[in-house]
Amino acid sequence: MRLALVTGGLGLTGRALVDALLAAGWRVRVLDLVAHPDARVDSRVGDVTDPVAAREACAGVDTIFHTVAIVSQHPAHVARMEAVNVGGTAAMLAAGKAERVPRFVFTSSIDVVFSGAGIAAGDESLPYPSRFLDDYGRTKAEAEQMVRSADGEGGMNTVSLRAAGIFGPHDRNRFPVLLQHVRALGFIPMGDGRARFSHVYVDNVAHAHVLAAEALGPGAPVCGRAYFVTDHEPTNFFDFVEPYLKALGIRRRMALPGPVAWAVAHGVEAGYGLFSRWIRTGPVITRYTVAATCRDFWFTHAAATRDFGYQPIVSAEEAYSRTLTWLRGLPTPAKTPFTRDPS
Repeated sequence: MRLALVTGGLGLTGRALVDALLAAGWRVRVLDLVAHPDARVDSRVGDVTDPVAAREACAGVDTIFHTVAIVSQHPAHVARMEAVNVGGTAAMLAAGKAERVPRFVFTSSIDVVFSGAGIAAGDESLPYPSRFLDDYGRTKAEAEQMVRSADGEGGMNTVSLRAAGIFGPHDRNRFPVLLQHVRALGFIPMGDGRARFSHVYVDNVAHAHVLAAEALGPGAPVCGRAYFVTDHEPTNFFDFVEPYLKALGIRRRMALPGPVAWAVAHGVEAGYGLFSRWIRTGPVITRYTVAATCRDFWFTHAAATRDFGYQPIVSAEEAYSRTLTWLRGLPTPAKTPFTRDPS
């Protein structure tokens, strides 16, 4: 039985990945800031930025699944994103090499190729942009390039999975924060409704991670590569979330035109630049959120299908049902301004 290490095993992706690995017959160890409640898991409490904790967690491991990341649009959180997204990835790579771990699977993001310009049917030929609209995308791109460059070093092979907008039960970053905003301000879509966005259900992301790990090995076509992971047809971001909001009793208001939203985002970001130290939560609207929802931002997972056989295992209908059931059980929207889970 292979031993997998999942960093951030209590996050959105990490939790689903732990379940998928256990179901596939792996032994699982988790490194997170709090203990994992599943008795089948070898739970290690520690921070990925701590070299000692990282190396101890990697001892005897067959595959490292590095899912931890800070996701935030708040200017005050940039230093922490640098430390975790970039520094934490460097620490896990170093620990994996030191312990001779043969496989490293990195949870990346579609944001690593997003400069704000529209992307339609994006694939792995897209370059890294020279400039980013947000620090999350920038730090994830730095980390991904580090992972790809590490392939083959110390006998370790690496692969990066660029997940689309992840959703599903135990989400702390997407739907709960959206609910917090729309309950306070109303549901106000942006743009003309024609732009499309790629989402991916969390169990499909976890399935892709397991398949990619099984395909890793010396000389394998996946080594040192990055792959986009989506599932079903892209839709307009606001059309995607509206059925959930309607089911929760929230109706849409008049849409905000894209150019107006862009101007508002500039003003909000300027205000945060001056007053962010006194504001706990992140901005409701930024240039990134406007660009990502008002311009095409969707991808194909054809390369992942070709190279390691990925296909979604949960239908769009089932993903909606499971996610809505979980949302209905939430006592209140999450108020945490950032989370240790990828977008």
